[in-house]
Amino acid sequence: MKRGSRILIFLVLIIVILIAVAFLVIGRGALSTTPKVEFTPTPPLVGIVSVGQPIQRDAPIKIEALSTMVIPQNYQTEKMITNAEDVVGKYATYPLEQGLPITTDMISDRPGINQLGSEAARVINPGLVAITLPLNLQSGVAYALRDGDRINVIATTMFVDVDSNFQSILPNNFGQVVAAGLQPDASTLVTLGMNNGAGERSVGRAELDPVLNQAVYFIPAESQRPRLVSQMILQDVQVLHVGKFSLASTVDTAAVATPVDQTPIPATVVPTEKPEVITVIVSPQDAVALTYLLYGGAKFTFTLRAPDDSTRIETEAATLQYILSQYAIPVPAKLPYSFQPRIDNLQDLSSVGAGTPTPIP
Repeated sequence: MKRGSRILIFLVLIIVILIAVAFLVIGRGALSTTPKVEFTPTPPLVGIVSVGQPIQRDAPIKIEALSTMVIPQNYQTEKMITNAEDVVGKYATYPLEQGLPITTDMISDRPGINQLGSEAARVINPGLVAITLPLNLQSGVAYALRDGDRINVIATTMFVDVDSNFQSILPNNFGQVVAAGLQPDASTLVTLGMNNGAGERSVGRAELDPVLNQAVYFIPAESQRPRLVSQMILQDVQVLHVGKFSLASTVDTAAVATPVDQTPIPATVVPTEKPEVITVIVSPQDAVALTYLLYGGAKFTFTLRAPDDSTRIETEAATLQYILSQYAIPVPAKLPYSFQPRIDNLQDLSSVGAGTPTPIP
């Protein structure tokens, strides 16, 4: 073979090799610039309870009216229900359309919750009623009571002796009785007694004075003193509300948007008022009894219970005799000496050192 042919073949081989190397380099560069495709995993699915048939408001929810739908788990909210047994037997608070996912605020344990009326009425269970009683610092656990608390109710009242016929407090008053229509020589009938300053005479009693050895007629130095008694009349009663209910309509502040070009109005600070009343939830019969005691002048004291305490304890009414015997309080002996100056009233110790002590009535 000639020398020129050999050179030509050698050049062709070199060109082929260079072309192959170029394709290899370009191919690798193309592969390195190709974007990587990342695999996104599909989120798990969850089944929730939905409306299979339209349900009217306040209608009981039956199993045949329910259905299920599958949604991604990341779309599930806390109010969505996954177990149909949690819905069956409940009542619809709103008209429920077919295909609507059921949430906890769409159902209730009782019908009529979404009817017109006060919000307070929705808290009261069937068979119970609410009644309002007076409240002050001492009777209301120093204003510690709050809505929803459980309390006991103590009633304190006073009793006096009355004439069963007159229904008036004893002792009776009387005056001189003159017999009318008697003969001229007949004497008048006069009863014993003393004028009480009001033109009337008071019944007293005659006693034999051991010193004078003669009858002395005694009359009361003052009117009859009432006898005090306290007793716990109700236990484990729920507080519906402390203080007065607001007469203003409830405004949804979240629905009231503030214009962009205006500065938000700061919230108004409402001063806290001392509550003068408390509303409790009781049975209808207890409400009647409380009304009777309230109009009869009884005073009520409310004691606060632990939230998890459901016990009921039999209590004994507190009277003067009970206090003296139960707590071993002796009746002071009559001694030939006493304090000076005399003490007629208990003193308010909080005023000691700040002037004249204030007597406690």
